[in-house]
Amino acid sequence: MQPRSVDALLSELRNELRRKSITARDLAARMGVAEPTMRRWLHGKGLLLDKLDQLCRAADIDMRELVGGLPDSRQSQFTYAQERALAADRVLSFLFFALLNGAEQDSFQREFKLPRARVDAYLQTLQRIGLIEYEPGRRIRVLTTRNVAWRPAGPLSKAFESTVRHFFLSMDFSAPDAAYVSDMVRVSSLGRARLHALFRAMRLEAHKIAQEDMEANLNQCDWTGLLMLAHPFDMNTVAAGSDPGS
Repeated sequence: MQPRSVDALLSELRNELRRKSITARDLAARMGVAEPTMRRWLHGKGLLLDKLDQLCRAADIDMRELVGGLPDSRQSQFTYAQERALAADRVLSFLFFALLNGAEQDSFQREFKLPRARVDAYLQTLQRIGLIEYEPGRRIRVLTTRNVAWRPAGPLSKAFESTVRHFFLSMDFSAPDAAYVSDMVRVSSLGRARLHALFRAMRLEAHKIAQEDMEANLNQCDWTGLLMLAHPFDMNTVAAGSDPGS
């Protein structure tokens, strides 16, 4: 088995553990090992294939289903109809991406203070448009990859432009909880493509951090927006804002 496959299996296993609300501490107790050891195993350190099978059995997960649910077997881009449905309702869109990133429907209902019937209606819509399905025990399985893509000028892109972008651009950059880095570099179009690839990798690392926070049972976790941006400056516009004689 190639290392990439092992990483994918572990990623899927962590997703399943999250959906079952099983923490690293719970799983360590079931297998009779120390919690730090379990955390290392769950991130592929010192983990052998037979131990992975034991992890699955301890968590009551069928390893065959785990293999069948590898992220690269899932939908990697929204259909146009899915984009339109998500773009038309901000809460529906947030629910889907929350589920995609490991949230439970009960926690979503609690944090948004929504009636259970309304959340159920949203879930039925997501199921109808092919973004989720129900598994035994009413567990929800998301049918897209974590980094599912949408069209650059499609409905979701336009919805971001009109309703979401201002959440980022209106932030108080001097606030204590605002973490950002800004800089400018002189790069080619190829260099910007490499930066974009770096952003995608950083996005996955951010999800790993969120997963580790969840496994550590840390309190006071907030939904935190991430925006990684690279765009060429119009130097004429930059220069127009400068007056050397002032």
